Amino acid sequence: MMKHVFVIDDTGSPGNKSESLMLRSDRVTYVAVFIAADIREELALAVQNLLSKHNLQEFHFTDLINRRKEYAGLSTDSVINLFKDFTGILNRYRLPYFVQTITPRTLAENGLSNNLNKTLDEIALDFLFARIVHFVKVKRIHNQFEVWIDSGKKKHGHSAEVPNLRRVTKDNIMLYQSSDKNVLIQVADFFAFAMNRNQLIAIKPSRTAFDIVLITLLNSVFFCNESSGSASVLYDEKIFTKEDYDTYQIEKFKELGVFEYWKKVMRD
Repeated sequence: MMKHVFVIDDTGSPGNKSESLMLRSDRVTYVAVFIAADIREELALAVQNLLSKHNLQEFHFTDLINRRKEYAGLSTDSVINLFKDFTGILNRYRLPYFVQTITPRTLAENGLSNNLNKTLDEIALDFLFARIVHFVKVKRIHNQFEVWIDSGKKKHGHSAEVPNLRRVTKDNIMLYQSSDKNVLIQVADFFAFAMNRNQLIAIKPSRTAFDIVLITLLNSVFFCNESSGSASVLYDEKIFTKEDYDTYQIEKFKELGVFEYWKKVMRD
């Protein structure tokens, strides 16, 4: 019997000079997307058909937006239309997605410590899987799901044990999958790309007409699907500023009761 699947990818902007007080370039973000068993084949076929339509083996969204490599000859309208096609596919479904961002300061900002000396990636995945475990319990789908993660850090077909998943499945394994071999990894890749690009455009001092069209498309995906860990900031793209972004995040810290921890970290 086909199982549900969580597909995972990571994103970030290492070395990017575009920062704000609350959005730092040393962040690590992981995004998971839940794909229900009854739509797995349909969604995979839709993405594969879109790839075939454009004569591509897989999508590289950062190269696409910058018109590099195989996308070098595309016009602006062609790039926008391709994003419209992909967002159109995702917006047919209500795909629950889960976001976890970690920086070297996150634990201290929340009054926590890293006693086990875990890496940022390990910490981010721990928190991401905590969100997934909660979702599995709420949906009552114990032992009925798989977990796939983009093979950027390990080769396709490798697997890793996920201790946090023992509470909800006997098969607590995360399988590394390459997006050119498993088309559903492209869904996680798109959500991760969209999250990062959304943030970067949000803090730009000025936006081009292309930025505004793109952010509108990306926000449609966040709006049309169910979120855990990322309340969509659906703003007027023309007037939202870097300061607005920071103010929004600071207010969230206050709501969560961790603002004083954050201030102490900033002073240190």
